[in-house]
Amino acid sequence: MRQTAVGFESKKAALEGILSTPEDFAQPYPMLVVCHPHPTLRGNMDSPIVTAICTNADRLGIATLRFNFRGVEGSEGQFTNGETEQEDVKAALNLARNWPGIDKKRIALVGYSFGAGVILRGLRNYKHAASLILIAPPISAVQASPIRGDKRPKLFIVGQNDRIVDSAELQRELDEVREPVQFREIPETDHSLRGHEQEIADRTVQFMATTV
Repeated sequence: MRQTAVGFESKKAALEGILSTPEDFAQPYPMLVVCHPHPTLRGNMDSPIVTAICTNADRLGIATLRFNFRGVEGSEGQFTNGETEQEDVKAALNLARNWPGIDKKRIALVGYSFGAGVILRGLRNYKHAASLILIAPPISAVQASPIRGDKRPKLFIVGQNDRIVDSAELQRELDEVREPVQFREIPETDHSLRGHEQEIADRTVQFMATTV
């Protein structure tokens, strides 16, 4: 893949990211914008699940943008635990839509844990995302989100033994979410999803490829 270090502005904060495009596929490329887990748990754009998704996407001809939220690593600004970070996602989507060779109608949003929560809470600002992949999303964010009436294809992934995001509780919340929606439980794993990075990346990329 071709990887480009990118910088972009979000509410007067300069954010850093990596934009990757596949080398052996014709333009325009579909794209995944990937949002990382909580920085207090060492989450950043180099987190294993984030990078696994980006690597898998390249194999199917899908471009990716991963970035550090404000206040994380080399991104400027103050971390606000999900409030202003909603603007960071919006700015990342705008960068993706205006990048040469990207299909503006085939951009999907992916978030893991904290990143999924930011997407859910700021959902009304992300109308240009064609589908949503939410990995171990906070239950409170699902409940507070307008996701129930969202028409776009949606994939939710959670670990069977996740003590932060209870799988059964998440399934109950999704009973009220408008179709199309898919739910995948990863057996015998917790919130870290450690050891299942490849499976999650496969499911994420295949969902994007078949729904957008």
